[in-house]
Amino acid sequence: MPIEFEGGCLCEKVRYRSTAKPIVTAHCYCTDCRKIGGTGHATHTVVPFDAFELTGAVTEFDRVADSGNRINRRFCPSCGSALYHTREGLSGMVVIRTSSMDDPELAKPERALYTGSAISWDHLDPDLSNFEKMAPQRATPSQLPE
Repeated sequence: MPIEFEGGCLCEKVRYRSTAKPIVTAHCYCTDCRKIGGTGHATHTVVPFDAFELTGAVTEFDRVADSGNRINRRFCPSCGSALYHTREGLSGMVVIRTSSMDDPELAKPERALYTGSAISWDHLDPDLSNFEKMAPQRATPSQLPE
């Protein structure tokens, strides 16, 4: 399968590639995403788990999110870069930290989540679909029409 995009951590000890195009990209303004990134929001890109390949070791942090779902976040143990997570309620998918992609321009945000938690100085893009909490889940690739 052809490589659609690649990415990795700051020190480059951890690398990943996706053989699928992004399913969706979204900004998240929840407290956890803000604290993990040290910013007003995080941007995430979703790909099928079967299309995601990882090289290098990662450190994991498991936590129940505002949604009530358990999220398992993965980081580089050397440089601390946030790379991706998996979560209950989104099985079969990997949620990549868009800023870790070699070319983040490939993933244009379509929506903003947890806007009710947004900080006043981190302005929301009015052109995106905005959701106070989590947006309704899209179909997984196996549910999409051929």
